[in-house]
Amino acid sequence: MTYAIEIATSTPRAGRRFEPIQERELHQDALAAVQGLPGAARGLIVVPEFAGPLGIPDFTAYVGDIDRIRRRHRLDVDPVVNELESGIVSAAYSKRPSSSRDIAHALGWPVETVAERLRGLVRRGALIETSSGKYVRPESLEPSGRLYAVEAKVNDWRSALRQVRTYRVWADSYVLIMGPLTTRARAAVTAEVRRDRGGLVIEGHWVDRPRLGYTTARRRIQAAELFAAATREGLGRPPLALRVHA
Repeated sequence: MTYAIEIATSTPRAGRRFEPIQERELHQDALAAVQGLPGAARGLIVVPEFAGPLGIPDFTAYVGDIDRIRRRHRLDVDPVVNELESGIVSAAYSKRPSSSRDIAHALGWPVETVAERLRGLVRRGALIETSSGKYVRPESLEPSGRLYAVEAKVNDWRSALRQVRTYRVWADSYVLIMGPLTTRARAAVTAEVRRDRGGLVIEGHWVDRPRLGYTTARRRIQAAELFAAATREGLGRPPLALRVHA
C-alpha cells in the first residue's frame, strides 16, 4: 500500500506562536513539493520540525517502504541515537558476525572504545552476541528509505543555503523552498544548490530535484533511529492525505 501521511511535530521550535502569511504559503509549497520527490510513489512520510542529529528543518520527508519503519517500531530496542553507538551499530552486519576488532578496524577507532560500548548495546538488544563471541545487528536496525530535509525561506537565500547545508551531515539530501527572487538571486542560488546536489523549488515550481549526497553510515543510522522514534505514535493511526490547501 502506498500513501502519504503527515505526522504532528516532533519538537516544536521555541517561541514560534504563529507563522507569517508568506511563510505559511511556502510551507504549503513544501508539502506539495515533497510529493514529487524521487521515489515518493513507493511511500512518503512527512514530519514537521523533526529534531535531527543536527538542526531542525521545517519538514523532514521519508521516502521508501513504510512497512520497514513499522518493523523498526516493533523491535523492542530503544533508539540508538548516540553518535558513537550509531557508528558501532553501522559497522556490524545483520548476517555476517563481526568481532570487536573487525568493527574497530572498519571505523578506524581504538578497540577499547568499541569494546566499552558493545556490552551496553548487547544488553539493550541493539547488537546480538553470537556463540563465537562476535556480533550481528538486528535486521530491523538497517536504515531504510531516504531522508530529505526541507527548508522554506521567503527571500534570504544565502541564510537558507547555510541552514540546509548543515542538514547534509545526516540527511540524504535537502530541498530548499524559496519565494520570489530576482533574476540574479535565482541564478546564484540555483548554481549553489546544483553544486550541492540538492533540490530547489521557487514560487511553487521545481527548479531541480535532489540527488543523493554522501552521508556517512553512522549518521544515516543515527538519523533513521531518531526518525523512527519521532514517527512511532503517528504511524499507529490510519493514513491521511497530506494537507495541502489550494
